[in-house]
Amino acid sequence: MAWRGLQSRHLNAGDYDPEAQTLSIQFVNGAVYQYRGVSQTTADTLFQTGSPGSYFHDKIRGNYPEAKVMDGQTKKGRRSSNSFRRRG
Repeated sequence: MAWRGLQSRHLNAGDYDPEAQTLSIQFVNGAVYQYRGVSQTTADTLFQTGSPGSYFHDKIRGNYPEAKVMDGQTKKGRRSSNSFRRRG
């Protein structure tokens, strides 16, 4: 993965796989989630916007199936199930 830094109180970094249309987000607590079915345009906008946290919450979270692939601070380094689910 080629993580790109995000200037946000909640988001630390992101990566996008255009072939799989999968957006990976690392939160400041270390947790990593993947969002499936995200378009290149949506990912590019997230990386270019002045407020990636707001864009993420408005346009991505709850709108795409998600999978938690790494837990955050409390269980550092532990892997979670990689099955996608829709939040909401």
